Amino acid sequence: MSEKLLFFILLAFLTSCADDTPKAESGTYLGGEVINPVSNYVILQKNDVFLDSISLDQNNKFLYKLNDTQKGIYTFSHNEEQIVYIEPGDSLLLRVNTFEFDETLTYSGFGAPENNLLIDFFLKNEEENDLMIQREIYQQDPTTFSRSVLTFRNERQERLDEFLKKHEVSAYFERLGQAIVDYDYFARLEVYPMSHFGVDRVEFIKSLPNSFYDYRKEISFNEPEFLELYPYQRFLINYFNQAAFKEYFTEEAYDPLSFTHNLHKLRLIQTEIKNDSVKSFLLTRTIKDYLANSNDKKGGETLYEMYMDHIPSKRDKKEISDLYAANKKIETGKRIPDEQLLTLEKDTVTFETTIKKPAFIFFWSNENKNHAKRAQRLADSYIEKFPEFTFMAINVKDNFSSWKRSVKRYGFTPEQQYLFTGDYNRLVKDLALSSTLKTFIVDEEGFIINAHTNLFSTTFENELLSALNN
Repeated sequence: MSEKLLFFILLAFLTSCADDTPKAESGTYLGGEVINPVSNYVILQKNDVFLDSISLDQNNKFLYKLNDTQKGIYTFSHNEEQIVYIEPGDSLLLRVNTFEFDETLTYSGFGAPENNLLIDFFLKNEEENDLMIQREIYQQDPTTFSRSVLTFRNERQERLDEFLKKHEVSAYFERLGQAIVDYDYFARLEVYPMSHFGVDRVEFIKSLPNSFYDYRKEISFNEPEFLELYPYQRFLINYFNQAAFKEYFTEEAYDPLSFTHNLHKLRLIQTEIKNDSVKSFLLTRTIKDYLANSNDKKGGETLYEMYMDHIPSKRDKKEISDLYAANKKIETGKRIPDEQLLTLEKDTVTFETTIKKPAFIFFWSNENKNHAKRAQRLADSYIEKFPEFTFMAINVKDNFSSWKRSVKRYGFTPEQQYLFTGDYNRLVKDLALSSTLKTFIVDEEGFIINAHTNLFSTTFENELLSALNN
């Protein structure tokens, strides 16, 4: 039977069956439809390891048979990304519109209830985060704050309990669902002392009652199967940021990007985490963020050597080795490595031909639309304050039509928009671009003033002033 015929049989079958139909016996499938696609494929990964690139047909549909399926969380991406839970025997059909990726993602077929629940939880978290900002929940006193976030947890728990009564799922998925409920709650409790803007953060932390941390009796640092869950990642990062600060908070102000903070953080992770996968995730995330944001060459060398001595993962070790080598290309005083870019008029330009006055350069993609919109608004506001500067907003990972559509849709300043069309992995190596948060400040000749800053940093305005004065 041809793959195309099999697809239409499976498609007709899945769209006509109930979500609770027993699992298929002939294999494990992931199929679906991408509305308004920005490329002709989707990518499937597990544990940050590339599995396959799956082609879309002429109707923007795809079908993929998974071999040797491991039960658990996978990641699929088509410009943006989202998790998908797959068990052997599942036959999942997804539908997504790239204009509103997370909001339109739905599943049908065998395994659909579990995945629709995960999407519901994800969107619920986004909604709660907005409410927490609007209502300034992190500025509440400890008792009121605990009550507020417990309300969110109880609502999520009720939703999970109702789901489990209605659907028969594996014990493994039930455990994952409970972990999402729990660690979303734990992550917020961990970040609260660092997000409460009191007069004295140290005294505020000291004033918290011991009972505030009672939830830590329920936590586990060594759950590798939870590493693909965003709530578990957030909890781990928030916990070790707070723990690291408590190692030096009588001597220095809280600065998660400082050498002192990251030195303590790496030591604590090495001491407290026993599982190699969890340890690799946290060590790598910590050193990657530090190298991406620090101009401290000596401190970077110390932390890099410390990391290389303790990292269990050979893959992560190579990634950080490459990043460290790339950092040497973008040291202050060196000319920014030249890259070919495309304008909205499809003219090919480079940094060298474009930079004629002091500039800050930042990056964005449609993978994170909120980041893109916030970054562009900030850039416009800084240009109003500092007309001596210009900026370059460089889109990475998107194709021309998707990029152009986003620029027009969100009203970005067209003259400052550029598209990188080359190999993204090469850009990562050339500019040590570990994330799109990185921002460069360069002079009128393209020489680097600061290669490790961030538009969203509270110190960015001072860094622009310093660049002008120098």
